[in-house]
Amino acid sequence: MAKTPRIITTALVAATMLIAAPTATAATPHVQHPAEAAADTCGPSVDPNTYIPSSRRHTGPTAKAGSARIQVRYGNKKAGAPYYVWASITGARRGDPVQLRWDIDYGSWEDYGVCAATVHSGTSQNTRAVKYRHGSGWHLEAQAWGKHAGHKGSTAYWP
Repeated sequence: MAKTPRIITTALVAATMLIAAPTATAATPHVQHPAEAAADTCGPSVDPNTYIPSSRRHTGPTAKAGSARIQVRYGNKKAGAPYYVWASITGARRGDPVQLRWDIDYGSWEDYGVCAATVHSGTSQNTRAVKYRHGSGWHLEAQAWGKHAGHKGSTAYWP
């Protein structure tokens, strides 16, 4: 008979964990992206410093955060190749953050993401780059955000 209370206790603990699990995951929003419209997140992104030749990099909207400059940058590996978009901060210092905030513009705020980076050394930092996507009635929009010396700044959305 000594095993029966242990089995019941174990079963109650397991049932409690199963009941609590949906509550714990409910706080984390799950966003369904349409397969054709979903932008690459920073997981399968590229490093613009090594992937995009400097001659193929372009500057989009810019903004200031204190004395630092924040930019949306874009470019492609070669003519005809897909474009990538990233955020850049220059004139910054160690610990300053920069983010690329992107969303798919087709009337919904459900398809969005953020690529973030922090200046580790020197005075500039790029985020990872996401692939520019577009289609009939929708396209990726990107904005750069940064913080320097207690000041925040963000660019207009590109394109």
